[in-house]
Amino acid sequence: MSFTLEQFEVLSEKTLLFLFILKKDGKIVASNNRCQVLFPFDIGKIKGKNITNFIIDQDVTLFHNLVTNLSNKSSFINSSLSFPTENNGVLSLKFDFTLHDDLIYAAAIDTTEEYKEHKALLTISKLTKIGAWYFNPKSNEMYWSKGCYAIKELDYNIPITREKASHFFLKDSREKVQSYLDNLLKDKKPYEYTEKIITEKGNEKWIKVIGLPVIYKNEVIYVNGTIADVTDRYNYIEKLKHSEETKHLALKGIQSGLFDHYINKDEVFYSTDFKKMLGLPMDQDFVSRKEFIQMIHPDDVESALERYDNSLTEKGNHYYNYYRIKHLNGGYRNYEVYGFKRKNAKGKTTRIIGNLIDVHQKKLNEKTIEENKNRLQAIVNNGFAYTVLLNTQGEILMTDEKSVKIIKKGFNVDPTQQVCKLIDVVPLNFKNSFAHEFNETLKGNIVKKEIERITYKGDTQWLEAKYTPIFDQEEEKVNSILVSFHDITEQKLAEIAIKESHIKEQELNSLKSNILSNFSHEIRTPLNGIMTVSKLLLDEKNPQEKEKLLKYLEESKNRLLDTINNLSNFSEIEAIKKNINLQKLDINYTIETSFREYKHMAQAKELSYQLELDQVSPTVCIDKGLFRAALNNIIHNAVKYTNKGGIIIKVNSKNSKNNVYISVTDTGIGIDKMNLKKIFDPFMQESIGLSRKYEGTGIGLSLSKRYIEILDGKIEVKSKIGKGTQFNIIIPQCL
Repeated sequence: MSFTLEQFEVLSEKTLLFLFILKKDGKIVASNNRCQVLFPFDIGKIKGKNITNFIIDQDVTLFHNLVTNLSNKSSFINSSLSFPTENNGVLSLKFDFTLHDDLIYAAAIDTTEEYKEHKALLTISKLTKIGAWYFNPKSNEMYWSKGCYAIKELDYNIPITREKASHFFLKDSREKVQSYLDNLLKDKKPYEYTEKIITEKGNEKWIKVIGLPVIYKNEVIYVNGTIADVTDRYNYIEKLKHSEETKHLALKGIQSGLFDHYINKDEVFYSTDFKKMLGLPMDQDFVSRKEFIQMIHPDDVESALERYDNSLTEKGNHYYNYYRIKHLNGGYRNYEVYGFKRKNAKGKTTRIIGNLIDVHQKKLNEKTIEENKNRLQAIVNNGFAYTVLLNTQGEILMTDEKSVKIIKKGFNVDPTQQVCKLIDVVPLNFKNSFAHEFNETLKGNIVKKEIERITYKGDTQWLEAKYTPIFDQEEEKVNSILVSFHDITEQKLAEIAIKESHIKEQELNSLKSNILSNFSHEIRTPLNGIMTVSKLLLDEKNPQEKEKLLKYLEESKNRLLDTINNLSNFSEIEAIKKNINLQKLDINYTIETSFREYKHMAQAKELSYQLELDQVSPTVCIDKGLFRAALNNIIHNAVKYTNKGGIIIKVNSKNSKNNVYISVTDTGIGIDKMNLKKIFDPFMQESIGLSRKYEGTGIGLSLSKRYIEILDGKIEVKSKIGKGTQFNIIIPQCL
C-alpha cells in the first residue's frame, strides 16, 4: 500500500534522513527541515541554489561525475559528500541518488563519525607506515589497505592474493611465512613475526606482520591483521648489537686510555692501557693529581690547570683539555682529554670520567700541513696576478691576498673565513664565461680565456685566465681546479694602440689624399679661370664683354685669395691659441654686427633674413675676431646654400645660468647623414668634384669649429636633405 501525501510529509519531517530533490544541474528543488543544519541561512531560502555551493571543494567534481553516471549508466547510485557547517564542523553524509523524470531524488544518513575514524586511520597509517589486511579462509579472499600497497611499493589497482602476498618474501622464508597463517587456522592463536621483503621496486625492507583470528563456533571464519614497516627500527637494533664491539675496537684503534678522577679525594684511577701508554706503575691503581701534574710539560701546566678549573664551574657536563705529557720512551707527546662531569645536587662537580687520547702524530701532521700551507700561500701571493684554488663544487679553498681584498671590497665576503663559491664573487659579465670554462676543466682539460674587468678605481684591466685541473693520484679524477689570472693589460693596450695607430694611419692617408685632391682643385680652378679670362681679355674688343670678363677675373682672384687665407689660418691654429685676446663683450651687439654684414647678400637672393636677440643681453669673454670669423662662416654658408625660404639667427640664455646659445637656422639644401659627421673635417664638402653645384674651400666649417673650441665653446649641427640645416653654438657666459 502506498503512502498518502500526509503520511509522506510527516515521514519526511520526522525522519533522521536528509532528503533532497535536485535538478540534473544540481539546483535544489526541495528539501526537508533536517537539511537546515547544512546551510548558513534559513531553509526557506535554499530553493534554487546549487548543492555544489555547500559541499567541500574536493567533492564538487565527484558530484558532477555522479550526475553524469546517473544519466548514462544507471538510475541509482550511492556516494558520500561532505558539508562544512558553522556549528558542527564538517558533516559527512552518505547519499542514495535516484534519477526519475529528469529529477534526482537523494536520501542521506549522517556518517560523520565513521568518516572521522576512517580519516584518522588513514592518517595513522601514513604516519606510522602501517597497513591493514584481512583473509577469508572460506573464499580464499585476501584484502590489503592502501598502507599495505605503499609498504610493498605495489600499484593499488593490482588485485592481491595469498600467493602474491608471499611472493615479496625471500625464497628461503616463504614456506615459513605461509606456515604462520596455516597454524593460526588450526590452532586459532594469533601470530607475530618480523621478516625481510623485496618490494616491487626492488628495495629491501623489514616488516612486522600481526594476524588475529575471528572465531565463530570454534572455527576461524576471518583473519584480521596489520603490516608495519620496521626497517629503521630493525637497522637501529642491528647497529646496537655491534656497538660494544665497535667501542672496544675504537679504543684499540686509537691510542687512548680511560680514567676516573675523584675530585674530593684528589685521586685518579687509570685503566691498564692508560698506564702502559704513560709508563705508570702497573700495580698502582690510583695516582695523585700532584703526581700527574708533574708529568705535564712545564710550559703547558698553567694553561692546562686554568682550563681544568674553569671547566669545574662551567655549566654542562662535558670536559675537554689538552697538553703535552712526558712519555715512557722520553720526550713529550701531545694528548687531548675528553670527559663527562658528574655533579651533586648543588651543581658542584664531584667526578670526571673520560679518556686521554694520544694526538701527537695528529699534531705533527697538522704542523706539517700548516707549514706547507704557509709555503704554498707565499708562492700564491708572489706568483701570478691572482690565484684561486677551487674544489669540484667551485668553492674557494685558497686564494692570494690581492684576490681577498678585491672580493672583500666588491662583495663584503672574506673567502678565508667563510665558504663561498667563486662564481658568486665575480663580476656579472664573467659568470657565464666562468661556468663554461669551469665545467670544461672538470672534464680534465686545461682552458685559457681572456677577460676584461673594471677596477674599483674605474680603470680597465685585462686578464688571461688559465684553468688547470688537479687530479687525484689514485683514482685519476679531478679533485680540484687551480684558476690563475695573469695581468695582460699592458700587452692588450699595446695591441689596441697598434690597431688604433694603424687605423689612424689609414685615416691620415685618406685625409691626406682628400686634402691634396681638394686643395689642388681649389687652387687649380681659380687659376684656370684667371688664365682663361686673361687670354680672352687680350683678344676681346667689345667694351661690354671686357667688363664681364674683368668681373669673372675678380671672382677667380677672390676665390684663390680666400683659399690661401683659410689655409693660412688653418695652419696657424696653435699660434692663435697662444695669442688669443679675450674681451668681455655684449653677445647681442657682436652677433648683430655679423648679421648686418650678410643682410645685403640675403636680400639679393630675396630670402627672409631675421635676428632674435636675447632680452637679457648676456656678456661673454671671447676673442672678438675668432668668434666673428667662426659665426660669419656659418651665416655665409646658410645664405649661400639657401635658395628659398630664409635664415633666422637666435640668441638665448634664459634656460641656462652658465651658457649662451646661438642658433643659425636655414631652409637650404640640407646635408645627408653620411656627410653630417664629416662637415667639420678640412677640405670636406657635400658636393665634390667638377659636378658640384656650390663653390667653397671646404676649410671654413673646420676653422669655425676649432675657433669655437678655443673659446671653450661647442658647436653642433642638425640637418635634413631638402629641409634645411641648423647650427648651434654654445659659449660660456662671464660669471
